[in-house]
Amino acid sequence: MKVLVAVGSKYGATREVAKRIADQIATHGFEVDFRDAGDVQGIHYYEAVILGSAVYGGLWRRDASGLLKAHRDELRTKDVWLFSVGMETVVKPGQPLDESDSFAREVAAHEHARFPGALDYEKLNVGEKALIRALNPPKGDFRDFTRVRDWAESIAGQLEEIAIS
Repeated sequence: MKVLVAVGSKYGATREVAKRIADQIATHGFEVDFRDAGDVQGIHYYEAVILGSAVYGGLWRRDASGLLKAHRDELRTKDVWLFSVGMETVVKPGQPLDESDSFAREVAAHEHARFPGALDYEKLNVGEKALIRALNPPKGDFRDFTRVRDWAESIAGQLEEIAIS
């Protein structure tokens, strides 16, 4: 089974999460292509797609959301998982959902996972630094690679069941 893991990442923290997912899926013998979302020309070669993005202000990066929107109909015919990485990754009860939840519904994704991200203040541009100073979110690397690995393992198990049927 051929699997695409595509990601929208600005500074690389989300790309590293996606790479860990791709590597974990590959350990199960699946043929995995790992790509930046903006570099994906088509998805017709793949039986399964895992698509993720960094989240800024509740929005996915344009390269990842653009890939999803451009291939929305075709994604509905495939096995799809979505993931979001960012500082605002936990939706509390009663809190409105961000756009990635609607993306998951639109393509009938098996699951949409949220992972905490990383904020390296030194990598930000001047405008981003001003916004961060105003919002004052926690700075540092909050990624949980054990959780990422466990999620990828869960997907691999589902893919194995799909491949058998």
